[in-house]
Amino acid sequence: MEKRIRDEPGEPMVAQSKLGEATVSETEVRGIEDLTPVEKKHLLLQLSRDRVKDSSAGPWEIVDIRREEWRAVRDTLVEPIEIDIRDTVTDELFRVWFDITKLERELELESREQADIKSEKGR
Repeated sequence: MEKRIRDEPGEPMVAQSKLGEATVSETEVRGIEDLTPVEKKHLLLQLSRDRVKDSSAGPWEIVDIRREEWRAVRDTLVEPIEIDIRDTVTDELFRVWFDITKLERELELESREQADIKSEKGR
């Protein structure tokens, strides 16, 4: 399986559409710094899929972020995320929805804690 997200330390995160037809970098999304790494990945993947449909899409600006309460979906806990985003070229406003699983959040926190430990050791 090909890696669709490139997330190197110190470099902007980049997502590539499933078939590699389009890429989107976090530098193309104003306000993305307010998202967690997992949220960034979900959003960038969605925007790359949108860019496949319309190659002129982007750059974008995040207008609003809503994180809802955790809820059970089958046997998994998920946190619904809604992001209102504007294409700055066409001034078109649209909404992206996705769910973050409890496991994704736990892995994200673990990854952040490990990064903090490494940076403290490096001091």
